[in-house]
Amino acid sequence: MGNPTKRSSKKSQAYSPEIDDIPEDEKMRLIKESGIFKTLKQAETDRQEQSLAIEKVDDPFAYGPTFLAFIYTIPLCSVYSVMDILVHRQYNEDVSFLPFSIRVLKIAPILWFFVYYTNKNVKKPWMQAFMFLGSIGCGCYLIYIFNKISYYGVMRRCPPISTLWIYFVLQLNLLPSALSLVFVYLFYWLGGFKLG
Repeated sequence: MGNPTKRSSKKSQAYSPEIDDIPEDEKMRLIKESGIFKTLKQAETDRQEQSLAIEKVDDPFAYGPTFLAFIYTIPLCSVYSVMDILVHRQYNEDVSFLPFSIRVLKIAPILWFFVYYTNKNVKKPWMQAFMFLGSIGCGCYLIYIFNKISYYGVMRRCPPISTLWIYFVLQLNLLPSALSLVFVYLFYWLGGFKLG
């Protein structure tokens, strides 16, 4: 056997980073023929497709209008419940669990169907116009029933009307939403109504 230090010194003398006898165009030709660029492009395409698939899985709106209506119905039922309890407590009425639960269970399928249909067409101009008019109508009617109808009528009508009003205002684009609130305020101010 020979001295291992002599072998390593021969290798280090043979390799020199300064010696590069392959021209640049020949290097590029060899790289292209090897298919490395195609492999990298394919890997990038696969990675992008995979990230898009992950985004679609994580997006709750990708499941369609049926699932979206279900997602919106839950908070709307909560709003309805809160309004129902508040109106009953305003007139010092007890809220018992069974009648309250029956009212919420009756309104839930109606809300789901309404949200399903309106949310499916929410970007269309005719639906925006319908929601704009509905928002003005619900807001004005809510003010009217607080001032002109007996307390029993308020307890029956206020929760569904206020829930619809909140839904319409939230689903409208910003400008029509703000404009509808201005019209409701004008109705309140010009009509001489009071709240409370």
